[in-house]
Amino acid sequence: MLASYMNEQPYFVEEITRIVDKNKISQAYLIETRNCQNANSIVLSFAKYLYCPNHISKPTMCKNCNLCSLIDYNANGDFIQIYPDGSFIKKKQIMEIKEKFMTKSLDNQISRIYIIYEADKLNKESANALLKFLEEPEKNIIAILVTENRYKVIDTIRSRCQIFSLLNQTMELEISDIETVHKIIDCIEQKGRQAIAYLPIALENQYYNREQWITIFTSMQYIYEQAVRKLEKSSFPEEMDSVLAKILEKNNEQRLLHKLEIIHSKLQDLGYNLNTNLMLDDFIIKFTDIN
Repeated sequence: MLASYMNEQPYFVEEITRIVDKNKISQAYLIETRNCQNANSIVLSFAKYLYCPNHISKPTMCKNCNLCSLIDYNANGDFIQIYPDGSFIKKKQIMEIKEKFMTKSLDNQISRIYIIYEADKLNKESANALLKFLEEPEKNIIAILVTENRYKVIDTIRSRCQIFSLLNQTMELEISDIETVHKIIDCIEQKGRQAIAYLPIALENQYYNREQWITIFTSMQYIYEQAVRKLEKSSFPEEMDSVLAKILEKNNEQRLLHKLEIIHSKLQDLGYNLNTNLMLDDFIIKFTDIN
């Protein structure tokens, strides 16, 4: 059951519960696993939560639920799981989803669901086929795409999905790295555009390579996501209370969401070989010029 992952993935479970309770279910989701150890089991529980009425109304029944058992054994015609065929996910695999879902639902359920694991391994042909499927969604068909890193999935597909990120409890930052991220956030939030000059001083002119900046920006993304959650009065890690307070002094929800978009775009830029100093200057300018 999805609820069994509450301690491990509180934000994910809370958000999924909220969207189902409010009947705001999307037709496409992208789950960023961040190498979470139980990722596939969590994704499968998410799919069951969307598919099986017992998950919501009678959760204890799902231990012996026929619908969920069929999903566990991949024996439900209304539920499809796709994995890479060799190095890639191929166009014929996407077309098979369409063909299978052209027929009437076997159990007359509200939704039919397909999961594409390692969605970053879509090749050009399969990505185009999936994109057309997402652009012209059929009623009651839900897509769940799974990837280690959202930025490995092409923009056009990513933009059509509601994105969730799982927490990876085994990849916590070292204390020194956490302090570095906090210094960067504090400098930028307090100094604004002048942080271009002040940040090297705050970081004691230490050089960070592209991989280190990816780690830093990923951590910033997580912290600003928690700031949004705090505004929504959701739970958040107590150890980040100080840095969150500084962020919330300077930002409303609209500014936070805009800043998250900028962090996302810079994470994508860092996937390429670029001058990190110029990237950081551009980031500070865009990040602090939000009205």
